[in-house]
Amino acid sequence: MASRGGRMNNLKNLDVLVMNAKQLNADALTALYDNYLPHVFRYIYYQVNDRPLAEDLTSEVFLKMLVAIPDFREDGKSFYPWLLRIAKNTTLDYLRSKSKRSHVLFDDDIEELLFESRNKADLEQTVISALDAEEVKKAVVKLTDEQQQVLLLKFTMGLSNNGIGKVLEKTEGSIKSLQVRALASLRRLLERQEEPEERVEPMITEAKKSLFRKA
Repeated sequence: MASRGGRMNNLKNLDVLVMNAKQLNADALTALYDNYLPHVFRYIYYQVNDRPLAEDLTSEVFLKMLVAIPDFREDGKSFYPWLLRIAKNTTLDYLRSKSKRSHVLFDDDIEELLFESRNKADLEQTVISALDAEEVKKAVVKLTDEQQQVLLLKFTMGLSNNGIGKVLEKTEGSIKSLQVRALASLRRLLERQEEPEERVEPMITEAKKSLFRKA
């Protein structure tokens, strides 16, 4: 299954690019910045629902990346999850400082960004389309922070279970279990809202199947 993260990792010679960036090569750093900036912004915006704030936090993420990349010890394909882990920690630090909680996919303005994400595989299209529904938005924000994160990283950011594990610093097995629990909780919440079964069932069934496919 093609993923957003997978397409981004098709940068030519990503391993070489990351190796050069570790040496603070300006061209390599610029290429990584240009390629990953929209995706880091999207990831943060989905959680804070404020464009100027998301832009500020995104800038902070790349400043932290610049400081930390000389110590990056993995290969090129691990760079994107590593960068999103910085974004996750930066966003959570901000929210905690303001005594706030992330509300993934809650703001009505998110529909514009969701629309941009729909040219994907059938499974992801099904889930993302379902996330457009106001009823589902209301249900998603009732999930735990970890459950919101795993759904955001899987279905919106396009990461594999292994990649999600690197972002959340969990094993791949733990991520699979967390996704199953998140989808089960989402289903229960939708049923309580009396969402029609014909709308709930396809999303839950297809999403569960995806958990055990190789990304």
